[in-house]
Amino acid sequence: MYKKRAVVAVVNYKGKILVGKKRLDSHKFLRGEWHIPGGSVESNEADEAALIREIREEAGIEVKVGKYIASHLTPTSKKEARWYECFSLNNKIIPGDDLEKVKWVPRRDVLNVCGKRVYSFWSKEIIDYFS
Repeated sequence: MYKKRAVVAVVNYKGKILVGKKRLDSHKFLRGEWHIPGGSVESNEADEAALIREIREEAGIEVKVGKYIASHLTPTSKKEARWYECFSLNNKIIPGDDLEKVKWVPRRDVLNVCGKRVYSFWSKEIIDYFS
């Protein structure tokens, strides 16, 4: 049986991390919040393919998928969210899908930009990645 899951792409570009702000009219838990982009994995889709598709849809860039970081359950849908380090080949980002803004922030600033409401459900490994 197919287990519902999501992927999250920690996209790196020259020491900065991609963050996106969900549109206020989004029906998602993170509406109006800055967060690390990702999305649902479709049935029979590999994590790597889902990461590439989601970041193309949400930020208009191509990424190379790197190492797995950690997982946690999403707060509302209880999907397993799998986090991966990814690398962008360029920095020309444009918001798409359900994002109103996207930007690059220094890795050390990610927790401040995303805020406690967003990172409160991340695993310790993910928080440590940005610390």
